[in-house]
Amino acid sequence: MAIVNQEFAKYYWPGQDPVGKRFRLKNAKGSWVQVVGVARTSKYLFVAEQPTRFLYMPFAQEPQTQMALLTQTPADPATLAAPIRDVVRALDANQPIFNVRTFTDFVAGRSAAVTMILQIVGTMGLMGLALALIGIYGLVSYSVARRTREIGVRMAIGANRLDVIRMVLRQGMVLSLVGIGLGSAISLAVNKVVAAGFAGMGQLNLVTFIAVPVGVLAVTMAACWAPAWRASKLDPIRALRFD
Repeated sequence: MAIVNQEFAKYYWPGQDPVGKRFRLKNAKGSWVQVVGVARTSKYLFVAEQPTRFLYMPFAQEPQTQMALLTQTPADPATLAAPIRDVVRALDANQPIFNVRTFTDFVAGRSAAVTMILQIVGTMGLMGLALALIGIYGLVSYSVARRTREIGVRMAIGANRLDVIRMVLRQGMVLSLVGIGLGSAISLAVNKVVAAGFAGMGQLNLVTFIAVPVGVLAVTMAACWAPAWRASKLDPIRALRFD
């Protein structure tokens, strides 16, 4: 007898109740095994693995030379290592015990590569954001310098400081909105690729998808504020004489 997971049942008996079904183990000449239950599909080796067909069998029916013992305790897991070793040695003094670790350490070891990739991507994203903000600041500052005479004319015919600030900030916001639009389209495409390649990953987080553009707009406005403030303080007479 055996307990199979949902992926196993879906693959071999789609749309049917797998309990009571029989199959041969390993090959066409293997012993018959009857399904007595279905377990939820889980992760077995890697946090980003595709759904895997899996079955569970009693030890007496299918002995293994190497096994893992899982224990649960409300106390500190590290304090449980020594008592478990004593129990195992009492049952079989020749039984080797190795690689004792907490489940948290096990998951961390399995997901170390994914964590490292995410950290690299996050670092590159922050660097890209910083470079983009520096670029926007430089571009807006250069544009203000080039439009000094225009700003002087606007102020001479009645534009106030708030109008000038609004005009400069609008230029920076347009650049930011174009970048956010292109970035959002690319991120949606990449999200689909990640979702197709890694099960359980690539799920769209609406909070993040909304919060990041809002944050970028806020930081962009802060980067544009200094050039806008300098432009609003121009003396119209000096600006008209600027060459």
